[in-house]
Amino acid sequence: MDYIQDFFGFMKEATTAVQSVDTVKNRLDNNGFEELELRNEWSLDSKGKYYVSPYPTSVVAFTIGSNRFLTKGFKIIAAHTDNPGFRIKPNPEVTSEGMLTLNVERYGGPIFNTWFDRPLSIAGRIAVKSDEVLNPKIIHLDFKRPLLTLPNIAIHMNRDVNTGREIKVQKEMQPLLTALIEDEVKNDYFLKMIAKEADVNVSDILDFDMNIYCAEEGMLIGAKDEYISCPRIDDLSMVYAALEALIGSSHEDGINIAAFMDNEEVGSMTKQGADSMFLSTIIERIRMGINRTPEQFTRQLMDSFIISADGAHGLHPNYGEKNDITNKPIMNKGVAIKISGSRSYASEVESIGAFQQICEKAEVKYQKFVNHSDERGGGTLGPIISKYIPIYTVDVGVPMLAMHSTRELMGKEDFLDSIKIFKTFYNIQD
Repeated sequence: MDYIQDFFGFMKEATTAVQSVDTVKNRLDNNGFEELELRNEWSLDSKGKYYVSPYPTSVVAFTIGSNRFLTKGFKIIAAHTDNPGFRIKPNPEVTSEGMLTLNVERYGGPIFNTWFDRPLSIAGRIAVKSDEVLNPKIIHLDFKRPLLTLPNIAIHMNRDVNTGREIKVQKEMQPLLTALIEDEVKNDYFLKMIAKEADVNVSDILDFDMNIYCAEEGMLIGAKDEYISCPRIDDLSMVYAALEALIGSSHEDGINIAAFMDNEEVGSMTKQGADSMFLSTIIERIRMGINRTPEQFTRQLMDSFIISADGAHGLHPNYGEKNDITNKPIMNKGVAIKISGSRSYASEVESIGAFQQICEKAEVKYQKFVNHSDERGGGTLGPIISKYIPIYTVDVGVPMLAMHSTRELMGKEDFLDSIKIFKTFYNIQD
């Protein structure tokens, strides 16, 4: 299978967290997975393949071993579906001299200047009136074509643009949508555009959650095609790798899980995020579905392992001083194990050693990442998940450059190695 081109196809569809989960679910459906509902009773079979998505931006998929006694535990890979960018505010129309821009707010920590002068589009979901007051109809919507751009002001009118200055979201990050003709009513222009695309009446739209995304496609670059340049690599590359590994896994014992959760970029403190009972609730439902007593289940849980898969900071050739002096992952030199004395990463000696052995079994390289001692690092899913599910966890990621840029960069070999590692992990039987 050509994972690179398939990944690019995946990324064309996975434009926001909503569309990313829809894309994952479509692939699961096409590979024989059965969708479950939390409101229903579960009766899970050996060799069963299932997924549950109670919220539109998160999904947990799992496979059950062929051994009906299931003495082994859970192998879990976790990644997140969201990425830094911009969310369209209510009543978003802003007009100036006949041009219409959209009022937006920042989501997470995007690098602002990378959003200028690119083709941008819009995707997300809308709520539409229904006969059930507490259950409005939800429509997922992706325009799938360039609609917007954020044009830079000419250097002649902004002489200090290359000397560094603050970019104000409220003033400078309003993307240009269209030019209004004189008799065109600007009020509700955006709602009318959504209604036409969704084939609903404007008066039936209750609310929307729409985001802006980069409409450019992924590509290989470098003299040897050794790098992948693509929007949303953080963290959809790990979503893709874990998904493909789960679909391709085969195991006699235990339960394999791929958990894709939302809102990591803003702290994970939502019902669909890692800092909630979301994943632990689903694992408890699995316990009930395979008829395990709490004691049996606790023993099974203690024989489990979590890989938290998120982007890692690679060594930048122009900013080598930003990395640690001895632990500085280089693209295409191996997946990075992320380590922190402050416990912003969940990796510890037991889980690090286990992951190294997984890499050796998969016959791939690995590296270690530790923050520069005078630089504050970021966080990820590992410490949050292990707070609710207290089992050994390791934080890993493909070394990247331009993290949180509109287009990010990773090594092709590291990406392919991540799929090998995850497949090996899921297929371990000892």
